[in-house]
Amino acid sequence: MTKITNLYKIYNENKQNEFTALNNINLEIQEAQTIIIRGKSGSGKSTLLSIIAGLCKPTSGDIIIENENIAKLPDINISNFRNEKIGFIFQSFNLISGLNTFENVMAPLVLKKIDKNQLEKQVTQALKIANIEHKKEQKVENLSGGEKQRCAIARALVMNPSIILADEPTANLDKSNSLIFIEMLKKFKELKKTVIVATHDSLFDNLEFVDRYIDIKDAKIE
Repeated sequence: MTKITNLYKIYNENKQNEFTALNNINLEIQEAQTIIIRGKSGSGKSTLLSIIAGLCKPTSGDIIIENENIAKLPDINISNFRNEKIGFIFQSFNLISGLNTFENVMAPLVLKKIDKNQLEKQVTQALKIANIEHKKEQKVENLSGGEKQRCAIARALVMNPSIILADEPTANLDKSNSLIFIEMLKKFKELKKTVIVATHDSLFDNLEFVDRYIDIKDAKIE
């Protein structure tokens, strides 16, 4: 379970340009649930996702994930935790230009002591799930938008994380590829992943397989 308690994120605290991005967020997400966090740009949903991922620290509050309070962890421990437990799908894909699809998906495994056969097995499995194995030797800058996202999905899956986070995953996709991503969410559910998507895309509304919708407005959960 993921439990967030009394969470605040304040930028430029005690300065003239102080800005509250998250205001007393309290939230519980059960294991293997699919959650959609909805809100307009600037509402705080992407900040919340970044804090859950350990990409930035809260000003105050607790984030308990699998009995670990990641808000209190030193940076090196947070990095290890994120690498092993969380797969993050970025809005802008964040792929490494000059490398092919296989190499991009392999990137999270580089620092792990994994033998070559196991490494190739994990990467190939992730590529298959994301339906991008046929492009494994293609340089990522030559992929289409939908293919880049499937590469990013495979990279998020390669460590077999228990939690998948997706920040505005359809922002750079056309409707056809957006619908393909929504179908991918069903696969995540079949794999019993905890999935949290931050979006303002109406295509995510009223999906029958989604366990819960959470609306954020002006840094608060409504």
